[in-house]
Amino acid sequence: MATNKRRKLETVEQPPALSAYARLRQARLAAAAAAAAAAAEAAASLESDSPEAASITPTATATSEAEGQTTEKSSRRSSKRRPKSPQKQASVPAEENGENFRDNQDDAAGTWTPYEAPPSGVATNAEAITPEKHSLAIRLSSFQPTKANLKKKAGKLYLQLSGGERLVILGNYGVRVVSGEVTLNGALLKAAADKTHWVCAPQCYALPVLRCTDEAAIELAPHPAAENLGKMGRLSPLFRRIWNDEAVAETKGRGKQSQSTFELLLTSDDVPKKATLFDLVSPPEWNRKIDGLMAASRSKPVSVMVTGPKSSGKSTFGRLLTNNLLTYYSTGSKRRHAHGIAVLDLDPGQPEYCIAGQIGLVHVTEPLLGPSFCRPLAGSGVNILRSHTLASMSPASDTSLYVVAAIDLFNHYRNRLGNCPLIINTAGWVQGIGLDLLTSLVDSLRPTDLVYMANGPVDIVRSLQESMQQGTFTQLPSQTSQNTSRTAAQLRTMQTMSYFHAESQSKPGNAPNARATWNLNPLTMVAPWQIRYSGPSRGIMGIMCYGYQTPPSLLADAINGTVLAVVEIESPMAFRYGLSEDAMDLDSSYESQPPPESPSPTTVATPEGLPFINVATTLDPKYSQTIGLALVRGVDVDNNIIQILTPISEEKIEEVNEKGGQIVLVSGKFDPPSWAYTEDLYYGSRTESTGENGSGDVMEVEDDEELNTPFVEEEQQEEVNLVSTSTPWIEVLRGAEKRGAASKMWRVRRDLGRTGATGD
Repeated sequence: MATNKRRKLETVEQPPALSAYARLRQARLAAAAAAAAAAAEAAASLESDSPEAASITPTATATSEAEGQTTEKSSRRSSKRRPKSPQKQASVPAEENGENFRDNQDDAAGTWTPYEAPPSGVATNAEAITPEKHSLAIRLSSFQPTKANLKKKAGKLYLQLSGGERLVILGNYGVRVVSGEVTLNGALLKAAADKTHWVCAPQCYALPVLRCTDEAAIELAPHPAAENLGKMGRLSPLFRRIWNDEAVAETKGRGKQSQSTFELLLTSDDVPKKATLFDLVSPPEWNRKIDGLMAASRSKPVSVMVTGPKSSGKSTFGRLLTNNLLTYYSTGSKRRHAHGIAVLDLDPGQPEYCIAGQIGLVHVTEPLLGPSFCRPLAGSGVNILRSHTLASMSPASDTSLYVVAAIDLFNHYRNRLGNCPLIINTAGWVQGIGLDLLTSLVDSLRPTDLVYMANGPVDIVRSLQESMQQGTFTQLPSQTSQNTSRTAAQLRTMQTMSYFHAESQSKPGNAPNARATWNLNPLTMVAPWQIRYSGPSRGIMGIMCYGYQTPPSLLADAINGTVLAVVEIESPMAFRYGLSEDAMDLDSSYESQPPPESPSPTTVATPEGLPFINVATTLDPKYSQTIGLALVRGVDVDNNIIQILTPISEEKIEEVNEKGGQIVLVSGKFDPPSWAYTEDLYYGSRTESTGENGSGDVMEVEDDEELNTPFVEEEQQEEVNLVSTSTPWIEVLRGAEKRGAASKMWRVRRDLGRTGATGD
């Protein structure tokens, strides 16, 4: 029988998903409430003049084991149910986070459990961590320092680790294994008398965990380049609040000269304020796949292509696989171990080894223990053999050029590093035309293993499986980064900024990462290169544009203050109009084909006299390569000189001239260098004002590119001097002033290969 009455359905509301720190805060609030209730109950029992009740008054420092014990007297005294103790509520994160991490990495890494106080009579560190202080803290490291296992001498820490212990460290440091062996970021570090591995672990990335399978002794030393890298925050807020700055400031505040560039994170109380930290996670599925690839590489070099959508963990998996293959070789593979690992970095938007906007072939001979912005230039452990520019952050700008450049890099790998395992890192464009581009790369490069870092969609998985005619297809769970302190665009900005401020040092024998230095002055204070662009002794052959054709009359204004790619022309055949079929042939040999007739590029002189190569095509990757990036500081029309800023060494330019090559500057769709426009404002606010942080008027600095605006939190609003607001290309908003409607950059909507999109 129908009725108009509405029935009330009883639903159970699911609690929201909380992080470990949110659960810790709730546990502390519950502990305070329980302590207040306990105090009120104790006062009531005292008023009743009952000696039995007064003898069992609970205290705030009671441990969970004491709270779990009940006596017959307490059960007879009251029949009411007591509330849960705060310590028992604090143990909830341990149940949700899982068990402790095992050293064989069979379980998911990074399980952080509540801190357990050491046994009575055992000193933990110099300040004697007490159970009252850390009763509700989350334990980040299982290593518990004592006077026996931790010693400090000459600014270095000497640690004695037991089997199964893990240690989380924040900052920049060097690790030297004195005895035994440890694992870090997938790399096996063995004892060596004169080998120090330099590590960079900022807050904006997942922190690597140092693990010990058996007893080992290590030495932690301050990083020699940490001071310069930390002072990059004077030029941009993107580099601030990512290190252990608070610990150093606190030590200096007590009148001590702290030279430590790192901090041991034992519990959550050691974490800097307002910081969200995560340790590096390697799921069990990842570990099993890495073990299988390592076993297969013992017989012959493997070729692994890592694919997946954006922010799915491709770079993390590739870095772990690289470190494992580099350091875990068996005794029968020592010959390949000496050659290192080859990496095809085919992600122009988030490159691991190259600079944004280009792809390259990299030879890795040392473990990777830091993010890309901490190693902006090639060092002794990372050597870029060949690279090509796309002049764009996405392969969608020119898919044909992307495929041809990737094939050229693969040909050089076969000719020079054929005995090394190959790891191919691809872009995160896996839908529509991106999927077709990805399957084309699989058909051309023919990897032995294809790894897809996602659980779907089904059509993408089916297409990738069909493209693998010979080889193994593996689908792994993705790992989205939970750390949102820096976006992908901001990390790319940090990498580009670190690149232009890096100073190349060609001294042999330097350790990787330790040789990196940065110029801490704004780029306006750096002396530029002066290149003559006209006359018989001009330094460049011409200027090209990728993706668009600027009228010659506007070329000087279009490239002024922008980033250009510096390309070496190895042969005049690089200017062929259109990419030929042999350039896309994987089996074509460079030596077997005679060079055809050399074309002559069409060069048009602009009103300023700039040589503009006015061709509606791109350079052939077979006869050209990219040697770096340059930032145009200005064009001196009177002297026919173009001023550029670049970290390219003078030796590299002389090498190009000795080989008879030419230099071409390529303009495209690089990210606008808005960070370079605001460096003077940030630098002046921290040097001309009183104190390190400045005391000027608070202003908000904005630029024309929304994705590259400086990262400034509300509590960290930048104080900029009002005197320096006449900087070109800078818009300064004071107080609560906002930009007007439709003032941001307009972008053309391109529904490339997206089904069901109507378009505007």
